[in-house]
Amino acid sequence: MRTKNITLKCPNGLHLRVAAEVVKMTQDRDATVHLKCHGCPKVNACSILELLTLGASVGDQIELQAEGPDEDDVVTDLTNLFEEGAGI
Repeated sequence: MRTKNITLKCPNGLHLRVAAEVVKMTQDRDATVHLKCHGCPKVNACSILELLTLGASVGDQIELQAEGPDEDDVVTDLTNLFEEGAGI
């Protein structure tokens, strides 16, 4: 299992379009991916509704957990998404 803390740099936080991109990046990977923020329980990265419950804002620290054969790729892709502002 890989765990990494990421700073969310998306200007509007983890909103619907960013959450949809996270789901797209994780749903077809051979890894179980969870995110955690603000001391909230971890949420499944393949669920838009669960991701939105994090209420993550720009500058927040998100803990990313990935486990499975594709964990390294998922961690890299999500780190780039969150730290580059998601391009949105």
